[in-house]
Amino acid sequence: MTTLKLPGLIDAHVHMRQPGAEHKEDWDTGTAAALAGGITTVLAMPNTQPPAVDGPSLALAAGHAARLARCDWGLFLGAGPDNAAALPPLAPAAAGLKMYLDATYGPLRLDAMDLWAAHFERWPPKAPIAVHAESRTLAAAILMAGLYKRPIHLCHVSLAEEIRLIRKAKAEGMPVTCEVCPHHLFLSDRDAAVIGAGRCEVRPPLRSPADVDAL
Repeated sequence: MTTLKLPGLIDAHVHMRQPGAEHKEDWDTGTAAALAGGITTVLAMPNTQPPAVDGPSLALAAGHAARLARCDWGLFLGAGPDNAAALPPLAPAAAGLKMYLDATYGPLRLDAMDLWAAHFERWPPKAPIAVHAESRTLAAAILMAGLYKRPIHLCHVSLAEEIRLIRKAKAEGMPVTCEVCPHHLFLSDRDAAVIGAGRCEVRPPLRSPADVDAL
């Protein structure tokens, strides 16, 4: 039997749900599962209850992680409609800034492009920005990153049209990166009926077989 040794993996997009929704996940169970899968560093999203949108809420989330996490960890700050000026001093304590431009759970969705611009303008240029954006909103986010001349990371890409746009942006030299969830790589909307109604309520939803092939 051949043994293959790999360095510890980094999962840059996890939801520990602590504080506020520990019945779904917490830092103990989540990082135990990560280690079981060979992941030694996790970066947690800010849409907890309360969301990590300022110094006290970030410290609250960090306290849970420091007490319970079984592996290395980092925390994203959440971009809100009224905290663009307050977040930059907290950047050294965060894994990056997370912007929600499409439907999400909690109060962090940014509907107005002026709100996006405020964060792109103020967040430190060398600190990462990760964006939840889909389809046309993803295109607008890439445009915003180009206008402000800064890198952008696009979360859970799921559509063929998104991959084509990202490929074009990278070909033009734009510092764009992206990630794909495993279920979008292997499952399509045709699988939803087989898995069972109510069990495929993911965001973004499962897409067409053509989208799966493109990813």
